[in-house]
Amino acid sequence: MASNKKNAPNNEGMKKLQDEMAKGIFHRVYLFFGDERFLVLQFRDKLMKEIVAPDDTMNLNIHKEANPDVSKVMDECLSMPFFAERRMVLLQDSGYFSPGKGAAKGDALEALIRFMDSIPETTVLLFVETKADKRSRLYKAVEKAGMTVEFQYPDERLLRAWIGQTFRKNHISIDGGAVDLLLERAGVNMSMLEAQMEKLISCAGEGGTLTRQDVAALVTERLETKVFAVMNAVGLRKRKEAIDRYDEMIQMKEKPESILPVLTKGFNLLYQTKCLLAENKNRDQMKKMMGINFDFQLNNYITQQRYFTPEQLRAAIEDCADLEQKYKSGRINVSFAIEDLLIRYSR
Repeated sequence: MASNKKNAPNNEGMKKLQDEMAKGIFHRVYLFFGDERFLVLQFRDKLMKEIVAPDDTMNLNIHKEANPDVSKVMDECLSMPFFAERRMVLLQDSGYFSPGKGAAKGDALEALIRFMDSIPETTVLLFVETKADKRSRLYKAVEKAGMTVEFQYPDERLLRAWIGQTFRKNHISIDGGAVDLLLERAGVNMSMLEAQMEKLISCAGEGGTLTRQDVAALVTERLETKVFAVMNAVGLRKRKEAIDRYDEMIQMKEKPESILPVLTKGFNLLYQTKCLLAENKNRDQMKKMMGINFDFQLNNYITQQRYFTPEQLRAAIEDCADLEQKYKSGRINVSFAIEDLLIRYSR
């Protein structure tokens, strides 16, 4: 059954897609893209299961290479389904929607754009991309002929609900403090969260209980979390703790050249927090402007910015930028330079 053709931006599009699939409403062409790759691939698989049977290789064509041949793709779309209601053609990471990239240029691009209105009702063409230029003519053609869905990182409420549902499905209870620490350590990437949850589920066993202490013992800290702890020690003027934590990162094979940009970003976010608080921005405005997802992240930045003056944060940002420039030109040992910076700002 075809439906009205409209794009569905952001995570609202995910709900619209779910509702339509549940009602048996399908478009002739889809574009799935966005930052949350876990959701992009999850809905790719869901749509495939709705359109073709798991063992139906006759009605499924898959292209996972960059720049697949446009004429071949169109021929596959025009083929009639074999003893089935529909067939599917999947193009994954084609690059056709990236600005300045992709082999579909000139006549090939024009043919693909025109073809969007000629896809048979018996075919579902699905593009799966990481990024998509919404200004491109191909994007607009897909948007007009079918449905585009951008999968962004879910908000805190949805992510916590997903985490709780995953543990309940495995008959495991987890307290709120443990969920807080899991999010803090694993971040908002759902693939990373799923991997960490599988580890926790395996250790807890069916009917088990997970506490904050269990998460602390089993879930590895992200680099961002480690750097935040270093900055917290610096802000509290605990010089030895800051250096010890930094040395621990080096011993764990974290690269100084990877630590420096995270440190720079951290000081930038603290400065933004201080400025936005001074401007009396509300919490939702602050999260949006800072590009963060969760209340607990904002709470951490609000607490930590109190340890620094605006002048100290501006100076730290400038010093980090100077270190990066000197490191890239080979004028300093970046590991020693970071240690010296931590010592100076923890006095």
